[in-house]
Amino acid sequence: MVTHSLDKAGGIETLEKAIAVIEENIKRAGGGLTVKMKPRAVSETDDLELAQLMAKVERENAEVSGDEEDEEAIAGPDDD
Repeated sequence: MVTHSLDKAGGIETLEKAIAVIEENIKRAGGGLTVKMKPRAVSETDDLELAQLMAKVERENAEVSGDEEDEEAIAGPDDD
């Protein structure tokens, strides 16, 4: 969950309240919620570092020439 706020404390408090309401509704339906990371304020530098990391991961996961199998090997030479 991501949000923008000019008031750090207010933004964090709002997210914590939202998480509590979501958790209450999920539990009422018989489910469970695990919060992996509590809400926190990040700086513009943190945002830039995250964007760079995501771009790096995307580049590493991008298909490169030669990743796909040869179609003839899959279909076989007699399957024209």
